[in-house]
Amino acid sequence: MDEEAEIAQSTAIPELTQRPQANHTSSATANENTDTNTIINNPNAGTVVTRIEDILAQIIGALAVGQELSIPFSARKSTRRAANAQLEQVHFPGRNQQEAVKFARILLILQLSHDALVSGTVLTKRHIFYQHQHLFEKQGQVDDLVDDIAFNLGISRGDLNIIAASKGALAGPLLIRFRDGSTLNPCSGDLGVAIPTVQSISSIDVQNIKWILVVEKDAVFRSLCSSQFWRTCIFGPGVLVTAKGYPDLTTRSFLNFVHTQYPQLPLLGLFDYDPDGVKILRCYRHGSERLSHEADLGIEALRWLGIRSVHLSQDHASTSLSNYGQPSHVSITSIQCRDPVTYLTGRERAAAISTLKKATLHSPNELEGLELLLELQLMMMLGVKAEIEWLDESGDLCSWLDGEIGEALISERI
Repeated sequence: MDEEAEIAQSTAIPELTQRPQANHTSSATANENTDTNTIINNPNAGTVVTRIEDILAQIIGALAVGQELSIPFSARKSTRRAANAQLEQVHFPGRNQQEAVKFARILLILQLSHDALVSGTVLTKRHIFYQHQHLFEKQGQVDDLVDDIAFNLGISRGDLNIIAASKGALAGPLLIRFRDGSTLNPCSGDLGVAIPTVQSISSIDVQNIKWILVVEKDAVFRSLCSSQFWRTCIFGPGVLVTAKGYPDLTTRSFLNFVHTQYPQLPLLGLFDYDPDGVKILRCYRHGSERLSHEADLGIEALRWLGIRSVHLSQDHASTSLSNYGQPSHVSITSIQCRDPVTYLTGRERAAAISTLKKATLHSPNELEGLELLLELQLMMMLGVKAEIEWLDESGDLCSWLDGEIGEALISERI
């Protein structure tokens, strides 16, 4: 057996000739084996199906005449091309087994995406990995290829009907109606509910919600949920949201969807006062730097509630509104706070410098962009940081949030 035949035998190429008939719609009951919401609506489904079918048709044509198979494909990191340069290609059998395997992986994901788009289902990246472990050695290979394929097709990852398993959660008096007729009430339970995909949502009723608070950390989110802060806030009910660190596409899409439907609803953010907290805030506002083609899913209206440098000052206690206009006797930033901050490490200083260089005033709200730059500069000058948990250890986090949310809502009305 020659080398090409051996590579072809060891690399399972998905069957190309047996494909579902495309109706170029994306609204159907999900298959129970696809890790998906029941009904989704992808307005770009027809366009994406056409682009995928064009690629598959080229492959079938090459098979028919006995030519080497190829897929136009460039990794996101390899975008610096001259205007007249040719798009990179992945071939089968290719130069070696690694290229052949990559071709098979790309082809499989294209077919799975095509089938999901035609049937109206949503696959998770985790589902693809666990169902095809003979082809993928680790989850990251699926994640990277899905992102690269979306980049090459000029679409969002969500437009492939392939998503990451949602890591985000929310809690509060929202009423979410799905396209299959079911509803979701995030008030139930002490730990919130998983954030659904936007494609599965028919409508959202915010009822009498006054604010939405995005919380960086899952532990803080759980603490606020257990105390039902979304219900007890003295300035009215709200919604708590977390992505448990850097936001995934599902969480950003959900917040973007809610803000588009209800632009008057204040979006507030609670993040660590350190370089990572600032980077996570920027990821919510402007999207991932690695995935610049999804920048339209950013939430630039997200207001930085804290922690900011002013909250580290002992003098800030006198301006607290945690008792609706009166200073709190348990103010987080009072002089009684013990060891309120710790010092930045060398790695964190380097991260702050890197973020400062990347930060630009591309927000329509120039004051918020300036605020972020100034906070980074102050952070490096002071050489200190503070985690959200410090607020809870130094006093009552809920009282502190009452005051900060109150100030934010009052300033929104001015």
